Amino acid sequence: MHRYLQQFNFGERTGIELPGEIGGIFRPLKQWTRKYSLVSISMGHEIAVTPLQFITAFCSIPNGGQLLRPKIVKSTIKNDNQTKEELQYPQPVRRVMSANVARNIMNPILMKVITEGTGKNANLLEYDVAGKTGTSQKIHGEGGRYSHEKYVGSFIAYAPAERPRMCVLVMINEPRNGEYYGGIVAAPVVGEIMRRSLVYLGVEPSGFKMAMQ
Repeated sequence: MHRYLQQFNFGERTGIELPGEIGGIFRPLKQWTRKYSLVSISMGHEIAVTPLQFITAFCSIPNGGQLLRPKIVKSTIKNDNQTKEELQYPQPVRRVMSANVARNIMNPILMKVITEGTGKNANLLEYDVAGKTGTSQKIHGEGGRYSHEKYVGSFIAYAPAERPRMCVLVMINEPRNGEYYGGIVAAPVVGEIMRRSLVYLGVEPSGFKMAMQ
């Protein structure tokens, strides 16, 4: 598991063109414990990733199994306001899963999260969505223990699922009103952002859903 997680560059900066990026927390293998680490890291404990690391790793699925280095600049315009330089498409870092696994295993699983699982609040009438909920416990005090009262609810998704045009991550820090699960507090926000953005971009509805209308 440690070697595979390293493939996603957890614990390292992504290299995006922004100052102040941090690498998160991903401990060396020698600091893992045989009894606890395998289970706890699978639940998201003993590791801390930034939102940018999170969405970069997740996007390897809609990108056909390729981990890409994120970019924020699409093009530059020189002083004459006419000469435009298109920058290169985000460069692949490495392949982290096969295209077959990404498309035929992970994509259907993430679509079922939306249609049958905890992500129903992000389901869209016009588009197929693939995503995953997340509910994280925050660190409590200086002892490094996980709180049972403070959470971060998150939801990440891409759409249209078969031909992705966008990926959205929403994280709600310490949700109020007694609800803190990502599928409840963050999924509706992701769904609304995607719906408006896909319409704005002129993306055609997903084939099956278009046929059902």
